[in-house]
This record gives sequence, C-alpha cells and structure tokens, in this order.
Amino acid sequence: MTNLSERILAFERKLQVHMHEVFCPTHLSIGQEHVAEEMAAEMIKEDWLFSTHRNHHHYLAKGGDEQKLWDEIMGLESGLNGGFAGSQGITDRSINFHASAIVGGLIGVAAGAAFSLRNSKSNAISISCIGDAASEQGVFWEVLNFAVLYNLPLCIIMENNGKSVDAHISERQVGEISPKVAAFGVKTFQSIGEAIRFTRDNRLPSFVEVKVKLKCAHLNMATMLDLCDQSEPTS
Repeated sequence: MTNLSERILAFERKLQVHMHEVFCPTHLSIGQEHVAEEMAAEMIKEDWLFSTHRNHHHYLAKGGDEQKLWDEIMGLESGLNGGFAGSQGITDRSINFHASAIVGGLIGVAAGAAFSLRNSKSNAISISCIGDAASEQGVFWEVLNFAVLYNLPLCIIMENNGKSVDAHISERQVGEISPKVAAFGVKTFQSIGEAIRFTRDNRLPSFVEVKVKLKCAHLNMATMLDLCDQSEPTS
C-alpha cells in the first residue's frame, strides 16, 4: 500500500468514526484506493477530472486539499465550497476537479471539456470516473458515439462494484459492459495507466473497466446510522 492509499484509507476511516457529525449524504471509497493510485501515477495537473458521488479517493488522487475536503463534508465555511456542496458535489477549480451526486451526471460535461481540449496545444486530457450504474444512463452511450465521431481526448474510468445500492448488476444488465463500449469504436483497456496513456498520446477516447469491491456501507450520514448496516459487505 502506497502513501496515497494509506492517506485515503485513513481519511475514510476517520470519517467513519466521526459519521455522527456528518449531515450530508456521504459515500466512502474504502476498498477502491488502488484506483486512486493508478490514476495519480498518470495524471498531470492540467488534466480535467470529473467524478461521482463517491469521490474522496479521486479528489485526493488529483492532489486535492485534504483539510478543505474534510471541512466541506462537515459543513464548515472553511470547506472547499463553503460547506454547501457536502461530500457528493465538491468542486475545486484550482485543480480542475468536479463531482456530482447525479449518476452519470458529468459524463457529458467531461465530453465537453474533451472537446475544448481537442485542438489545444496542451497535453491535458479529460477523465470521467463513473460507476457501473452510469452505463444505464442514455448519456453514457451518446458520449461514446460523440467521442469517437469527434476524436475526443476523453478517458472513461468505470469502477464496477457490481451493485447499484443493493441491486446486483446481474439483476440490471445483460452481458459485459466493455464489449458493448468497444462496439462503438472506443479503445478498451485492462488497466487505468494504459487507458490514460493511450488517450494522452493519441488524443483519442479510451475506456477501462475496473472491478472493485466496496468494503463499507454504500451510503451513510448521521441520520442514517441506525438504518444502514455498518458492517463490511460480504458479497
């Protein structure tokens, strides 16, 4: 485990201990630290990163301010967004980072950023982090088509934990996701590093699906401690 993974895990574990003080919906990323490691190894400061409701590990991987993130989750004025965004919707323009509580809500925005970078002299790319449930949104497939049509420097990283809350992917989808993506002409990869490097070097879209296992409750906050199972999922 690297220093980054240790930092992320320590941050999330600390949040678990202080969850009785958190009054915004909060999705921890315990078990997905390795994704942040791989991303951090390849990202540059100028890259644009668009995340999800489960975003703490992505933000820290981008070099975000840990204390400001903590303050934001705690609803303090000293937080990233003055305590108004909470855990799910953090934005840090100083490092080109944006997150959204809406499933698949920023895929289109990530494509727009990639479009603006298409003819840029910058080596920056647009990275969209999503979960498996985002592939059940129409905009996901529209963006694949648009990205191929216009040769966008867009890298889509899907963290597939096999669940949408408690609904297993086998109950929601037929077939694997990556082959469907490849059918659009998007280059698919087995590792995050390969995907990011391909997009940066070729200025073309890429997709990588990472199978992950979430080792904490799907969602939590102070008012849900008695409603959510606090034990680590067994399946």
